[in-house]
Amino acid sequence: MKIIAISGSLRQHSLNSKLLAEAGSMKPDDVTITPYEIQEIPLFNGDLEEDGDPEAVLSLKRALKESDGLLIVTPEYHESMPGVIKNVLDWVGSDANENVLRNLPVGVIGASPTRFGTAHAQKQVKQALIAAGSEVFQKPEVYVAKANEKFDDKGNLTDERTQKAVTRYLQSFSSWIGEKI
Repeated sequence: MKIIAISGSLRQHSLNSKLLAEAGSMKPDDVTITPYEIQEIPLFNGDLEEDGDPEAVLSLKRALKESDGLLIVTPEYHESMPGVIKNVLDWVGSDANENVLRNLPVGVIGASPTRFGTAHAQKQVKQALIAAGSEVFQKPEVYVAKANEKFDDKGNLTDERTQKAVTRYLQSFSSWIGEKI
């Protein structure tokens, strides 16, 4: 099973990029999680879209079409999803060209240094995915709160409870995808 994963943070030492990297070692053996960098995706612009999707968008769409699912690892900014996630969803979920989110199984997890994790952001990301026609995985949920305390200096997830939650999530998510494909 092939899952494309994107981090909703562009920061070099992002907690969410660390979580995504660690997910690669917590997944079931028959699952491949491939991180996809979104830095080159331009800001969504209907005028650009009318001329055909930019190459960076086409590349992401190809990767998603060749995958069995998508994992979004999102931070939360001001109790909201980050703009880079919304931007990506606008491009790949647009009906003007090819909406590759339609019927795609998608899971959402996230990490935040706050005590509430990413509950608000995940709700908004899931709402946007549903509007685009995605199949959205609902339970269990993973909101990594106080994430800055759960990784060591090398980016390793050291909190055992969080490790178990992410492992359980990835097992459930991949089983759910397996039922859909």
